[in-house]
Amino acid sequence: MPGVRRATAWALGWNGRRSTLGPLWEAARRERCDQVRLAMAVAAVRCGAEVRRAWNLLEEAAERRLATIYGPRRVAVAAEAGVDTMARRWRRTLAPEGPPDREPGAIEAQDPRALRATLQRRLDADPEDRRSLILLALQQHPGDHGRIVGRKWISGRRESHAICEALGEHGDPRGIATLVRELRAMNVDPGHGFAGRRASATALGRIGDPSVGPVLARALVDEALDFEGRPGAGMGIQFPVRSVMLTALGEAGCLAQARVLVPYLSDVQGSALGGFYLPAMDALWKLGPVPVLRAALGGSARQAAHAAAVLAALGEVEVVSACVDDPRSVVADTARLALELLDEDRAGRGPNPGQEAGQGARNDPEES
Repeated sequence: MPGVRRATAWALGWNGRRSTLGPLWEAARRERCDQVRLAMAVAAVRCGAEVRRAWNLLEEAAERRLATIYGPRRVAVAAEAGVDTMARRWRRTLAPEGPPDREPGAIEAQDPRALRATLQRRLDADPEDRRSLILLALQQHPGDHGRIVGRKWISGRRESHAICEALGEHGDPRGIATLVRELRAMNVDPGHGFAGRRASATALGRIGDPSVGPVLARALVDEALDFEGRPGAGMGIQFPVRSVMLTALGEAGCLAQARVLVPYLSDVQGSALGGFYLPAMDALWKLGPVPVLRAALGGSARQAAHAAAVLAALGEVEVVSACVDDPRSVVADTARLALELLDEDRAGRGPNPGQEAGQGARNDPEES
């Protein structure tokens, strides 16, 4: 469960014992969920790892590629976990007091206890200091949950979005109920409601509790039927909220909802960002539902091609090798490219984490 791995990493980092660095580093190297990997890398630094080496691990994962019918694509950007995003969160967690444009591998990590105390004092002095709220949440101390949820929602929409972001960064599952209410809120101006749903869905994914799977799956349906393209909803040009919801299913480890993601593998033009296939592929890679992906090979050409690409990234070489002989050229070409990328990753020339033989496959929820 991603949330448990994240909380364990935080505890190890807070204790700061160098004896735990080896297992922590190995876990971070194999981790596929972006939020958990960030927590592990931060914890590794606090246990004695070099900042540059820990950042390099995050940077490589942020540049991960998957084969698509359009060629290799860096899917982390579609999951809002590209290099720029991760660098910003890395700086804000380890050393928020310095210049915002510092080279991530060269920052000097601040003492987490002293940093937490400073941020608490700032919030006591100015309860409306949203920046300090987010920075405090990034320290992930369970004792700060009350400070986050206890804030008065006195600043309207922007305040509620800040609380959603803080709850996601903090990672405490006690915040799930608040986020679900925000995700389901219907009494919001449709021209702005998408931002609240985006913030709450992102936060639910970062908390990493698979129990939110049914809520996110329902929200995907509601978003398509009730919000997208409706008058006042931005006429479809706003950030596609379903992209965030797809990503959240992967980040939260919602294996039971893996089949919900499959139809999106063929969606190459359903959003203002060029389709939902990239966040769906990335989420399925994080979940690793091999039986579901094998079944998806029998779908449309686009679906089969992208399912084969995810299977290759999960190390299912034998299955994907058979796809090279698929009579549908788009499937065969994508499978061939996916195997080439896998070879590069295994040879150390590519960025994808967790490519050792035997990694990736996870039981189907109905077969476990």
